[in-house]
Amino acid sequence: MKVVVVGKGGREHALAQALLKSSMITDLWICPGNSGMQQAGLACAPYESIEDIENFCVSNGVSLVVIGPEIMILSDLKPRLEARGISCFAPSAEVAQLESSKLFCKGVLKEAGVKTAACQVSYSLPEALKAVDEHDFMKPLVVKADGLAQGKGVWVCESKEKAREAVRTLSEHFSFPLLLEECLQGPELSAFALCDGEDFVVLGTACDYKRISSDPFSANTGGMGAYSPCDFITPEDHQDIHSIFAKTLAHLNRKKMPYQGFLFAGLMKTAQGLYVLEYNVRMGDPETQALLPRLRSDLTGLIVKAVTHQLKNAVCELSLEVSVHVVAASEGYPSSPMKLGSPIQVATVNDPKVDLYFAGVSRIQNELVNVGGRVLGVTALAETKLAARSKVYQQMAQINFEGMYLRQDIGL
Repeated sequence: MKVVVVGKGGREHALAQALLKSSMITDLWICPGNSGMQQAGLACAPYESIEDIENFCVSNGVSLVVIGPEIMILSDLKPRLEARGISCFAPSAEVAQLESSKLFCKGVLKEAGVKTAACQVSYSLPEALKAVDEHDFMKPLVVKADGLAQGKGVWVCESKEKAREAVRTLSEHFSFPLLLEECLQGPELSAFALCDGEDFVVLGTACDYKRISSDPFSANTGGMGAYSPCDFITPEDHQDIHSIFAKTLAHLNRKKMPYQGFLFAGLMKTAQGLYVLEYNVRMGDPETQALLPRLRSDLTGLIVKAVTHQLKNAVCELSLEVSVHVVAASEGYPSSPMKLGSPIQVATVNDPKVDLYFAGVSRIQNELVNVGGRVLGVTALAETKLAARSKVYQQMAQINFEGMYLRQDIGL
């Protein structure tokens, strides 16, 4: 079969590599991909618009499209492809509100009986400021914009002054409604499911590092690294994760909004158990790069079962090995300006348990250079997290570009 992966980041690089392990695939392209993926031997087609991707798939006899970025999931690419008889593994734009609207997600969680933080919704500035003034700040208050905010829509506020600033800033940039949530306490993790509209398989868990440095108050990023599996959850927690997905998907079915695609639950382990912080309607980045190298099941086969509604009784096998993934970023990230356009020196990877994934790169005058915030990442597999850490940082030491920045504490 012929397959297209839509996207151009490290997540899509990891998805493409995992899909290509299947004997079912004869051809695979990444639209648009990037120059680093091409250097790694993957086929990239330079199409980014919905119309161009649709035309490419039709003219090349593509039978399956896997969408990576949420912006394309929220577009009309899926219905356009399906109208052409091309299977598209992604949720509908309607049910993708699980990510694009925190208010919609809260409603689904509460109606499904899934534990989530208590919240108050405000539809105007006076209403939001009144809610802030009524909070006692014995615990911080979390202020959230409702829609997609590129990682800038959540403020954790430990004082009334900070919360009032958050309300004014978020309402100015993202309008209303705003969600004012209780602040849960505990470590965070991510869990991933592959869903066919009714049934699902849990793909596994990962823990990511969102801050630019180890300082918990440093800037939020798209993710500076991750490891898999999560190592602080119990067998009972794994049962709870399965139950969380089952309750959510069953409720969506009752609402006539079946969910097909990857589903990513952002979770927090509290003293009262696992709570859902958010849902994303895609695989995470960089969690995908940590999780998929551990996958022993045929990912393409699982997706084919999902799009044909035959996922019932399917299983997902994972390696018992631990993975650690580290991201190399451009100087200045996540702020601007960033130091871009520097040639990248990358040593050949000779270890079959080490993977290199490219993201913000391009080829200029026949040299691979950094053109984005998160440039590339390396994943290593080993029997222990300590051994995987050692291996991944050894490989990172053989990569260099001017201004290259990475966290040194991933996996600690």
